[in-house]
Order: sequence, then C-alpha cells, then structure tokens
Amino acid sequence: MKKLLFLFAAIMISGIFGSRAQQRPAATPAQPIPLRQVSGIVKDSTDEAVIGAIVTLTSRADTLKASTNADGIYVFKAVKSWEFTVSVTSMGYRTKAVKGKYNDATPRLTMDPIILRNEAKLLNEIAINGTPSITYKTDTVEYRASDYVVRAGATVDELLKKMEGMEVGNDGSVTYNGQSIGKARLNGKDIYGGDVASVIQNLPAEIIEKAQVVDDYGDVAKRTGVKEGDPSKVLNLTTRVDKSVGNQLRLNGGAGTVDQLEGSVNLTRINGNQTITLNGNYFKTPNGIAGGGGGVGRLGGAQNRGGRTGNTFGSPGGNASGGTNTRLNPAFTFRDSFGKKVEFNANYFFNYNSNDAVTETYSEMASTFGATYSTRKAITNNDSRSHNINFEVEYNIDSANFMQFRPYITLNSSDNTGFTTNSQTGRMLQDQVNNNNNNSSTPNVGATVAYQHVWRSKPSRSFSIEATASSQKNEGTTYQRVDFDYKGLRPDSTYNYRTTTDNHQNSYRTSLTFAEPLTKLARLEFNSNVERRSYDNARLTGDLIKGTNRVDSLSNIYEYSFTQYRNSLNYRYGNNAGTYNFSLGLTAVNTSLVGTKASLGTSTDQKYFKIIPIARFQLKFSRSHQLSVNYNGRASEPSFDQIQPVRDVSNPNSVIVGNPDLKVAFTHTIFGQYSNYIANSKLNLSLNANSSFIEDQVTTNVVEKITSPGVFRNEVRYINLGGSYQHNADYLIAKQLNDRRISLSFSGSVNNNNRTSQTDSKTQTATTWGFKENFGPRLNPTTWLEINPYVSYDFNKTNYTLPTLRDIKTNTTALSLDGNVYFLKTWQFGYALSKNFIHSTTNNVAGNPFVINASLQTRVLKNRGTLQLRAFDILNENNFINVTSNGNGFTETKTNPNSRYFMVNLGVYLQKWTGAQGRGGQQIRRRGDGSFVN
Repeated sequence: MKKLLFLFAAIMISGIFGSRAQQRPAATPAQPIPLRQVSGIVKDSTDEAVIGAIVTLTSRADTLKASTNADGIYVFKAVKSWEFTVSVTSMGYRTKAVKGKYNDATPRLTMDPIILRNEAKLLNEIAINGTPSITYKTDTVEYRASDYVVRAGATVDELLKKMEGMEVGNDGSVTYNGQSIGKARLNGKDIYGGDVASVIQNLPAEIIEKAQVVDDYGDVAKRTGVKEGDPSKVLNLTTRVDKSVGNQLRLNGGAGTVDQLEGSVNLTRINGNQTITLNGNYFKTPNGIAGGGGGVGRLGGAQNRGGRTGNTFGSPGGNASGGTNTRLNPAFTFRDSFGKKVEFNANYFFNYNSNDAVTETYSEMASTFGATYSTRKAITNNDSRSHNINFEVEYNIDSANFMQFRPYITLNSSDNTGFTTNSQTGRMLQDQVNNNNNNSSTPNVGATVAYQHVWRSKPSRSFSIEATASSQKNEGTTYQRVDFDYKGLRPDSTYNYRTTTDNHQNSYRTSLTFAEPLTKLARLEFNSNVERRSYDNARLTGDLIKGTNRVDSLSNIYEYSFTQYRNSLNYRYGNNAGTYNFSLGLTAVNTSLVGTKASLGTSTDQKYFKIIPIARFQLKFSRSHQLSVNYNGRASEPSFDQIQPVRDVSNPNSVIVGNPDLKVAFTHTIFGQYSNYIANSKLNLSLNANSSFIEDQVTTNVVEKITSPGVFRNEVRYINLGGSYQHNADYLIAKQLNDRRISLSFSGSVNNNNRTSQTDSKTQTATTWGFKENFGPRLNPTTWLEINPYVSYDFNKTNYTLPTLRDIKTNTTALSLDGNVYFLKTWQFGYALSKNFIHSTTNNVAGNPFVINASLQTRVLKNRGTLQLRAFDILNENNFINVTSNGNGFTETKTNPNSRYFMVNLGVYLQKWTGAQGRGGQQIRRRGDGSFVN
C-alpha cells in the first residue's frame, strides 16, 4: 500500500512540474565567449603565499606566462580556450600542473588554490625558498633566517646585523628602525630572563628559523587581543624544528694591558618549550674609554659602523673621565611544562657593581642676569648589590579558562662615598668642597594574579581580570659635609649633616577587561583599571656641628596616596588576515592625590579628570607591505612635592616652592610607520614618524635670589607651560644584490624638539634640530673577505632664547671601514678604522680623532675554541667630550685619555643540536611564536 501511495505522489508531482515547464518558454543556453580571464593563488604546504612563482597556461590556442605577486596571485586576462593546463614552477618547490575543462561561457574563472610541496635545492649550501624574506603581520615583523648567510659558529647578533632595519650595538643592544628593543624571547617564552644581550650573544645562529620583532602590549593583551597603552618592542626568535633540542657550553676569559679582566660562562639546555640556563659575566674595565663597553671577546666598533648604536668606538665613552668599573652578574633560569596544563618559570639574578670613578665636567648655566661657569671634579666609589627572584606559573584549566601567578622578590643595597670640588665663576662666584657617605637598602615584594575566561560558544567573547600588589621599603643614612668659599664676598660657611630616610610604598592595581564580538570582524572592548599607590616617607636631618638630632627646616615628613581610575571603551574592526583594521575609542581618567606633610603642617587634596581618545589604523597592502598610524594620549599628574604650597629648604642652595594650582599635563602623540619589502627586488623601504606635544607641561621657574653681595641662591618654583613639542622621523632604504653578497643601506633621521621653562619668571625655550644621514654597504665578495665601509654626517644645533646663554652647534662627518679577512682555514683578522671630522662651538675635542681597532683570532682545540688578540685605539686618539644640554645650559664631560690598550681572550664553545619530536609519535604542532603545542 505504501509503495502505491509513493508512486501516485511521484506521478502527481512530475505532472505539475511538467505542466509548468510546458507553460514557460524554453531557456536559451549560454553562448560560448571568445576570451576569458583566469586567476588563482599559489600557496605552500604551510598556507603561505608563494611569491615570484612562474605560472604557465597552455592549450591548443594559448601559451601564456605570468608570475605571482606579493600575495601569491596570478592573472591571465585574454585566454582563448576553455580547456587548458596550468603549471607552476618555483625554486624550492616541486612543479605542479592542473588540467581541466571549464565553463566556456564564464568571463572570469577563479581556479582552486594550487598547493606546492617543498623540494629544497642547494646552491652554495643555501636552501632556496619562494616566500619573502620579510613579512608583516599585525604587530609583528618577521624575518626568515635562512635567507641571511653567516659563517659557521656565528651567534644570533651576527645574524641580526644582516637583516634590514636591524642595528646591533657592541654592548648587545638592538634597535629596529631606530626603536630600541627591550626584551628577547625564544619560541615565545623568556630566556635568560629576557635580557637581549645574553640572548643574541649566546644563542647560535644556526638554530634560528625566524626572527620576529613584536609590538608587545603585555600578557593580558596577548591572550585577549585587547590593547591598552603603548607597546614595547620585543625580539622573538623561533628555532628550527630539526635544531630545537640541544645543549650548549660557552666559556670565555680575557685580560688587558690597562688592568682589564673579563670572563663569561653560559650553559644552556633547550628541549622544545623547556629551557634551563646558567649564565654569568665578570668585567673589570676602565671608566670613560670610548668603545670599551662591549661584550666578552668582542672588538669594539667593528660591529657598530662608526658609532651607530650602543657604547661604540668613534663615539663618547660614558659620563666618566677615569677610574675602574667592576661588574659581576650570574643568573639562573628554568622553564618547563608539567603535564599539558601547567607551565612553570623560575629566575634568579644577582648583580654586583663597583664603580670607582673620576669625573671632570665643565658647565654653563644661565639666568636673565648672566651665566655661571662651573668646573667640577668628582671622585666617587659606588658599590651596589641586587638579588632578584621571580616565578611564573601558568595554569590552562581547560579550553575556556586560564590562570597565571607571578610573584617576585628583590633585595637592593648600596654603599657610596664621594669627594667633589666645584669652582663657580661668572654670575655666581664661589668654591664648594663636598664630602658624602651614603648607605641604603631596599627590599621589594610583589605578585600578580591573572585570570581569563572565553565562551566556548563564542570564542571571540572573553573576560579577564588581573590584580597586582607590591610593597617596598627604603632605608638609608647619608653623612654630608659641604665647605663654601665665597671669595671674600661673605663669611665662608660649613654644613655637616646626617640624614636618615625611612620610606614605605604600597601599590595596588586591578584591571578588568571584557570583549564582545559584534560581527566576525568587529568587536567592542571595555577595560576598567584601578591603581592606588600610598607613600609614607620620612627624611630627618641632624646638624653635626650644632649637635642637634633634627633640623626642622631640613627635614621632611609626609604621607600621601595617589589613586587613578581608567575606564576605556573601544571599537575594533579587522583581523590578522584582513586588508585593514582599526580601533576607535575613549578613555576616561580620574585621579586623586591626597596627603599630609607633617613637617610643615600642610595637607593636599587634588582631583583631576581627563578624556583621552584612542585611535589605531593599519592598512596591509600585502604580506610585505603595510602602513599604520596610531594616536595616543597620556595624562601625567604633578608629584606630591610639586603641589606643596610651602618652602622646602632641605637643600639651602636650591629652595623648592610648590604650586597647589598645578594642572595635569597631557601629552598627545601620533606615530606613523610605513614598511614595504619588495621580495623580487630584495628592496626594503621603511619610514617612521613620531610627533608629540604637551599641554600644561609641569616645568620649573628658577628664580635667582641674592642672599648677600655677590652670593646667590636658586629658588625653584613649579608652573604649567605650553609650547613643548618633539618631532622625529627616520627612514631606511636597503637593497640586497648578488645573492645577498652585497647589501646597500641608506638611512637617516630628522629630530626637532622644543623645551620651554622659565628663568626669573621669564619664559625661555631651547630648540634643538638634529639631522643624520648614513650610508653603509656590507660587501662579501668572497667567502674569505668582509668589507663594510660606512660614512655618516651628523648635525646638531641647540638655540636658546635666553641672551646670556650661547647656542650649541656641532657637525660631525664620520668615515669608517670594518670587516674581517679569513685565511689559512682557521685564522681571522678583524679590522675597524674610523676617522671623525668634528666642528663644534663647544670644547668637544682638540682634534679630529683617527681610531684604529684590530683583532687576530685563530681556532683551537679542534675548532671548539678560539684564541684572540685585540688592540683598541692603536693611535690613542679616541678622546671625546660628552655634551648634554637642558633648558638653562649645557654640561661637558671629559672621557678617559687612556684609550689605547690590548687584550688576549680564550674561548671554548661546545654544542650539540637535534630535532624535536612529537609526543607519542604524533606530528609536531607549533604556534605562530614558535612555541610547541603539548
């Protein structure tokens, strides 16, 4: 019966549709077209676009060729046949062909993605790959390490020097397009405590797969995507899969002719996400030697191209004229996973610094009545010690919940002594002799707890909370004796004080973040942040001459608290795969500064409110071409001392008078960045621009008071002033030629800043202009020769509106040449020559120094070690004077004249690396930062 009913229904339905079909006119079939457009995309097995692949379309009527663009896309615009074959060839990949018949009436045919498989071909031991060397992602710039050739045994710092836009100082500092990198990671995790120099000077270049420069907004933003505040630059290195497990031992020691000693030990164990490191350095070096502040066994200047970054040769050598600096800094770090849910990280650092310094300075400081000229000589001994212990526990509760706990303990102590003479002429005529002795200790304890929840039904919806608490105590005692010689203008005087300090600070911070998706690409973000800092400070000063334990006018007892509420609402559109993304929002800032000053019987209750806009925009033309513009506003409240309406005479020569009517300063900052890497031409273009100006900047009004004929005292008052701004721009044009054996780099910067202040209640400005142009090719014509010429022109000018103060103008043309010659299989000769032509209105140098550094190195211990002789400043001409300026004048500091010295170093390097393996034979899975998925 069921079969009969089914048959009857089928007949009725066919009859109905058949009758309707008979009522409609017959459809006209689509007619074939003579020409059509065929397009598609070529990717590799990792879903990355293949750039520059050759695509060939063949048929009975066509033979067409094209190449893929920066996004891996190819287009044929006039294809005659609808039956054709598309074949793709690219170095490093297997050739692939796709054949088929397609609709002959479709004017635009979009092919399915063509996936290429790797087939590495070695040319001079270099693996060829079709993807670009540099790619841009949201908040990340990524370099493929295999495209930059370094010699066997090289460390990461030598690899970074080959990368466009990277500048590496001899002290281990790194800048990217002029911006300093503050932390380093391996596979997304801190190693060596995040110390940049330790990471790049110890890890071998051969294990690196990618180098990433990341705009880091903190741990919460990393997990939630909600960004708050300004990012910091972080260098993240990812390891090759076949070299992600290994052990390394590096030992180095040396001695020099000017009482130098240096040594280092590095023991590293890496196994995927697990890292264990033991690291230590010891330095004993003369103070104030230009170019002497490098790492163990490194030739000052050869890596810095005439003083580009860091404490380099051919540049000033620090704010000291002599003496000895001794540093010891051992460190231990441990990171591992316990099961699939818990990650643990522990770090211990100890730093000891003993600095016996001799400093000679000359300064000119002006008021509206005239200039004061000071010649100062100081002999100081500063010993400091610090212990830092911190832990990090990450608990992945489940796929929707995450928790993190980060406690820390720091113990700092110091002992300092000093003897200073200061002779002042001009407007102020007096001599001072200052003896002081100080000791202090500062324990600090704190912890941070963070929790995040995501909704499984809607992963883009998330909630997170982070809470931080810390407590710090500072105790110290200072003995100070000052003798004044007023040159007969008034009776000489002597101060002899003992000052004890007892300061306590407690800090608390809580942050709540909620993100709600509106569409696939848009979401709304809310952040609420409460921060409170409370202070209980006491400084008691006794007069040892009069025998009094406390001098009220020189003592200061106060307590206060600062509370800040920040509430942000932000609309964000876009994702990592989109062409553009942007965010717009507002932040409301409400602050409260409440306190009492027991020593003066005053109280303060200040409240401020400010609305800060949020704006970020990023446009990605392709994976290697992007433009971004960010706006940021920041409110800065005055400090407690700045708003006290009474006189603070704890320093008799510089009396401080606060201003209870001070307003909150507000800084507007706009930052723009343009980056374009043209893969086929190996051309990199980069431009950064930054502009900021300050509303109601809290600055000083220095008023000169006459205490007796010829004797003056400064009174410092705080005021709000506008007119301060800063504009900076830097650019880079880098071109690689001849399979990267030739690298051309042309870079420069323009800086303009304007600082306003008052002198004797009259507004004056200091306007500074700076221009620097650099051209620095790197040439490797053969495997045994490296030649790196470099030329730069640096112009700096500071103009003061105060007529009693002379302007400063300095022009420096620097020529340098550095490199290496490799010979007899195991020998290496390094050279670094620099000639500076300096023209300055200050006493910068007596002549134009010509600095020559050189090294001779050979491999020993069956290529497991090196023996090195280094010579620094062979002509003994590297003697500069450092010049620093402020709104009221400038200061010159002499460097150590004993800049010629020699050093002998012995290094031993043992290492073994193997590949990572998945658990239980499973395929290895990694995240974008290189970390391994358990």
